[in-house]
Amino acid sequence: MKRSLFISVLFALSAVFHALAAEAGAAEVREKRDYPRFTFGIETSYVLTFLNYSHFNFISMDGGRRDVKTMSGGAYSNGQILVSGGVNISPAFNLSLYTGYSGVYSRVRVVPVALRLSWFSGKDPMRNRWMAFLSAGAGFNDFGNLTDVSAEGKIGGGYRISLNRSVKLDFLLAFQEVFTHPRAYESDAGNYVPSERLRRNDAFISALTFGFSLVF
Repeated sequence: MKRSLFISVLFALSAVFHALAAEAGAAEVREKRDYPRFTFGIETSYVLTFLNYSHFNFISMDGGRRDVKTMSGGAYSNGQILVSGGVNISPAFNLSLYTGYSGVYSRVRVVPVALRLSWFSGKDPMRNRWMAFLSAGAGFNDFGNLTDVSAEGKIGGGYRISLNRSVKLDFLLAFQEVFTHPRAYESDAGNYVPSERLRRNDAFISALTFGFSLVF
């Protein structure tokens, strides 16, 4: 049910972004420039988690309070697919809204909603250019419980290949940090801690992302 809702949201957002792109195309007929005013993009990334810090506090089955802090390293793989809609503020800057579906860690998936500011080197948007970007936003863990929200930030860079005036291919590398609330596991009970006994379930998850995107 949740996956169907996520997919429905993605399709709805894609339709909105396509409508914006169509309107932008009509505006370009009236105002010609070396770059489109509005943009639409599709981005996919490989997410390599390398560090996870978690802090759980809960009442155990025997009535005692447990406070567990864990720092763990090691590689864990995930995937991420995003769609975006934005505006070219100038030939060098773009501001876009991103959303989609992202794996964060083992059994941790979110629907992110984030603003990204991108900068491009050089003055000619028709040429291939280096880029840097910074984004911040929230991730919805469960649409049935909108208070269960993660925070995420990303800083990175890449290289943009200009295919023509409107279509660009970006190769991206970024550092991603997510503050989220995973389920707490009680080893003595062999099960997850129910919400009525859970006092704290915080985690900071650090990852590198490698991806590419098509921007129209």
